[in-house]
Order: sequence, then C-alpha cells, then structure tokens
Amino acid sequence: MTSIDTAGSQASESEISATLVSLRERFEAVRRGEIQRVRGRLGNLSPDQKNAIDSLSHALIERVLQAPIAMLKNASTCNQAVFVLETVRRIFNLRT
Repeated sequence: MTSIDTAGSQASESEISATLVSLRERFEAVRRGEIQRVRGRLGNLSPDQKNAIDSLSHALIERVLQAPIAMLKNASTCNQAVFVLETVRRIFNLRT
C-alpha cells in the first residue's frame, strides 16, 4: 500500500480508491432513487424510452463526477492529498 505524505499526514492509495468507490455508490443510489421516484409519473415507457432515461441519467452522473474524481485521482501527486480527500468526503457526506 503506497502512502502520500502531506504535511505530516498520510493518505493511502486505498483510502483514495475507497473514497472514489463511495462517491460513485452515493451518486448511483441518488440516480436510482430519483428514477424510482418519478417512475409513476412517466407512465408506460417503451424499452427504448427506459434505455434513454438510463443513459441520460448515467451520463449526467459521469459529468457531475468528473471534477471530484479527477481531484481525487490527482491527490496522490499533490502535497494536499489528505485535504482533498477530507474535503470530498465532507462535501458528499461519505463514510469511508
């Protein structure tokens, strides 16, 4: 396990990886929940319409997560890895 030293604090690659996983899981849970919540208002959807909603919602999540994921991935190369890690965890209320 590789560690990143930041002003006396360390953030391991496994901590960063676990935070990435938690972040994706959090957003996926929100995505699924919102689709489920509006499902009744959408009426009967064709398979193509269901696929379109699924693709759209996945694409939105990927776009929103681009910056925080890039920050976390780059945290291992900056001298503020612990700060970035804790900031992302706090902003998205992640428990890792």
